[in-house]
Parts: sequence; C-alpha cells; structure tokens
Amino acid sequence: MLLDKTELLTKELNTFKSLQSSSNESQDYIKRNTDLKSIVVYTEQMSRIVSLFREEGFIIELETIINYPLELFNTLYKNWENDTKFIIERNDFFRRIQWNSIESEIVSILQTQWEEYINKSKPNINRETLDAFEQIPDFTSVVNSLKEKLELLDEYKTSLPSDRNKFQLVLSTAEEMKNLIEKLASKNIPDSVKNFLNKAGNTGVDLSEITTEILDWLKENKLIHLCQVKFKK
Repeated sequence: MLLDKTELLTKELNTFKSLQSSSNESQDYIKRNTDLKSIVVYTEQMSRIVSLFREEGFIIELETIINYPLELFNTLYKNWENDTKFIIERNDFFRRIQWNSIESEIVSILQTQWEEYINKSKPNINRETLDAFEQIPDFTSVVNSLKEKLELLDEYKTSLPSDRNKFQLVLSTAEEMKNLIEKLASKNIPDSVKNFLNKAGNTGVDLSEITTEILDWLKENKLIHLCQVKFKK
C-alpha cells in the first residue's frame, strides 16, 4: 500500500515538473516573440523614414550601424531553421544586438540632417535683428509674423517627419518668411542700415562701421537705446 502511494506520488511529481517546464518554455517563447516583434515593428517604421529622406534627396549611410545586427539576425535565423526551439532557449542575441544603441544612432543621424535641412531652407534672419525692427511701429506686424514662422520652424525640428508633407511645410513656411522680409525691405531702409542690423544681430560691428547715415536712422527710429558697446576679450 505504501509502495503504491509512493509510486503514485512520484508519478504526480514528474507530471508537475513536466508541466512546469512546458510552462516556462512557453513564457520564454512569448517573451522572445514579443521582443522580436518590437524590433521588426521599429525597423519597419525607421525604414519608412529613411526611405522618405532618401526620396527627398538626402544621403543616409547606415551600413556601418546595421551590418553587425544583420549578422546576428542571419545567425539567429539559421539556428532557428536547424532547431525551432532555438528561439526559446536562453541565448544572448538580445543582449548582443543592443537595439537601443542602434536606434539612438539612426535617430541622431536623421535628426541632424533634418535640422540642417530646416536651417538651410529658412532665410538668414535672426531674432536679435527682428527685435530691433519690432521697435519701429510700422514694422511690428510683419516682425511678429516672422517670429511666429521662426517658432514654427523650431517646432518642426522637435520631431522627425513622417511623410513628405512635413518637407513641403518647411519650404512653404520659409517662402512665407521670404515674402515677409521683402515687405520689410520695401520700407525704404537704406542698404547700409540693413547691413548694419543684420551684422549687429550676428557677429557684431566695429565702431568704425557705424556711419552718420546709420546713426541718424537709429536716432530717427528711436533705436539708439538698443545699441551697446562692448570691448573684445
């Protein structure tokens, strides 16, 4: 009787161990399957963005970044073909692929090109120059519109484009800015003053560059208080 009970208990324990092993195996499969799906989904998304940039004429070189991950995927696929359980066995594929690092590198490359594209597209005007023009009542409305466009372009920089419309928005916004700048140019500002304001808002100007014409214009438009003299270090 005792022997029968012992054999029964042993059989039940073995069944439990088998079920437990099967359960763990299943959990490992689900986890790895989920991880792989996440990589595939992200890869598809990033491929679309990279293709979008290339269609717009950008040169995006990713070979040095993705060569090693491709080798890992190929190895994983071959091992999987040889043994379908390979995917659920504990291996260091996900550690070695370092997908977060790859993702960061690709995003960084695209983000740099995107910001350069916006900076090259927009007219060469800065906020310091606009601040000076804004003090003149006749220019206030145009200047405010220009500042709004600048802020809009800065906002575009914060996220990568998902379709071609974003590229067109950048170009159309830059074109609107050019039209607004032409309105400023139509206000009969002397060329010497325009050059002075642009330079003063960027690199600064030497005292020798401030002519009587510039000084008189600044006085007439009550902008003298915005000018400062600093010694170079």
